[in-house]
Amino acid sequence: MTIKLRKTPMGSALALFAGMMMASTAMAQVQDIPRHETLVLTPWGDQPAQLANIENWHPYITSITHQRDAMQFTVNEMLFYTNLNTGELIPWQAESFEYTDDFTSATIRLREGVEWSDGEAFTAEDVKFTLEAVAEAPPEVGVSSSYKEWVDSVDVTDPLTAVINFKKPAPRFVRDFLALGHENHYPILPSHIWQGQDMATFTNYDIAKGWPVGTGAYKLVSSTNQQEIFDRRDDWWGAKTSFQDLPAPKRIVIVPVSSDDAMGQLHIANQVDGGRQLLIGTFEAARAQNDKLTSWNAEGPNWGAPDGCDYSLIFNNLKEPWNDVNLHRAVAHAIDREELNDIGYEGSQKPVTFAFSGYMAGTYLGEGSPLQAVLDKHAIDNPSMELVDEYMGKAGYARNGDGVWAKDGTPLEFNVRTPAFIQPILAPLTQQLKEAGFDARQAPVDDTWLPDITNGNFDTMVFVHCGSLSEPLETIKDFHSKFSRPLGTAIPYSIAGSRYSNPELDSIIDRMEVVPASPDPESAYMKDAVAALDIIMRDLPQIDLLEEFHVVTFNNTYWTGWPSAEDPYVAPYTPWEAFNLVIHNLQPTGVQ
Repeated sequence: MTIKLRKTPMGSALALFAGMMMASTAMAQVQDIPRHETLVLTPWGDQPAQLANIENWHPYITSITHQRDAMQFTVNEMLFYTNLNTGELIPWQAESFEYTDDFTSATIRLREGVEWSDGEAFTAEDVKFTLEAVAEAPPEVGVSSSYKEWVDSVDVTDPLTAVINFKKPAPRFVRDFLALGHENHYPILPSHIWQGQDMATFTNYDIAKGWPVGTGAYKLVSSTNQQEIFDRRDDWWGAKTSFQDLPAPKRIVIVPVSSDDAMGQLHIANQVDGGRQLLIGTFEAARAQNDKLTSWNAEGPNWGAPDGCDYSLIFNNLKEPWNDVNLHRAVAHAIDREELNDIGYEGSQKPVTFAFSGYMAGTYLGEGSPLQAVLDKHAIDNPSMELVDEYMGKAGYARNGDGVWAKDGTPLEFNVRTPAFIQPILAPLTQQLKEAGFDARQAPVDDTWLPDITNGNFDTMVFVHCGSLSEPLETIKDFHSKFSRPLGTAIPYSIAGSRYSNPELDSIIDRMEVVPASPDPESAYMKDAVAALDIIMRDLPQIDLLEEFHVVTFNNTYWTGWPSAEDPYVAPYTPWEAFNLVIHNLQPTGVQ
């Protein structure tokens, strides 16, 4: 499919960008920096036309996305980063960690010379404060429930050594919460700033005081609805200690962009360097007009990199009839994943039947994999009208005079809902369900999907399941009953929107969480993983469809050194913590 980018959005997008630049130079406290020394990025994904929460920079409030949009590669840094392409651990604020033999504690050894942006030393007291404060915080503070579950206390044995004591064996806590950096946005906080503040209400914002304070190489100098400006700190600790050179961009600017089309136009005009992903057609059309645009792969149609997530059709398992396993199976056999991929995504995604990421596939889904044997046994990737008829009959439905599935004369209404960023799947999925006899219709694409999935105000929803980057448990654990809540009560974790509950599965997950992962088919871990996967595939609380390969787009006009399949030094996603390594890898092209 060829997409012709319209001229009107380009004009409006450029006008918007010009307005932003004029706004910045009009501020006395913000000096002028040339474009070729400025890195311009947008937030990831679908965003409103203006930046939000401009006076609240709390990195742990999940409704405030600064730690995902900008802070992770400007103000804040992490103890460790992970190159998900290889699994390599990259020490940063810390030098190393080690567990006790029983995994009931972990010792973190910090790097000497790390400093906060106000000159205070970064110490183990900051690690202690952060982990304990978040564990004691109310639910609106992101990850508080997980910290409360795992963290007992933190001991400081010297300024550079913190010992995390766990309530139960926690062999993956450091990796998952302090090093993975996928959607794990949990920076260490400066205790001298946060001590005594209300963890739920502190805004962490006062530019005159230098807030937000972090250890990163950039400081926030302006925050408006039109742009956020971060200027490089030449007194950054990494350069002072010769740990790393100063990053090349003197300024990073975050600007809003509300549509795929507008992002394409900004790329064509060299007004942005990266940020929001592009749809494949938009990327190819923009690239035809600007040969400086690149993505992860040098050739299509699969331009993008896996992002550790897939698209899933989620059933609300606390609502009738959407908790009926026979209905789940009927819907599964109505779906043709190859067709969804071809029509919705021009062949750029990968059909899957479970949310096991490509990042872990080589280790756990290779030849002879017992997990793959479970997926093969359940064989839900099998479009079949005969099986649709069989399972709908078991669910008590019959086709009415219009050929539509009905029970007691009432057709089963099937509202197909998606967020805007999964909209390409909406039309082909709806059509497939219609062809299988379901009274399917496309629901409006709006911003109600997140509160509705959070509070259980839906029947079905196409959403993402971000899970197994390193091991099977990372996805399997999301089906634990501890994430379920009654309808109308907010769940703590949107990816667990199915509200599925199974005590037998809970017991298996509980066992897996306290032992290290192992791909050995004879290990207790793998045997439990196989048993857990078998239960999930039997009950199908959600139907996994396509692994998500985003066309992450970078503009090489002003900056080069972006990650790619040829140079996979880190995964390429701006909202992940390790994008900070990209900032430190960029070099100017010399274009002015």
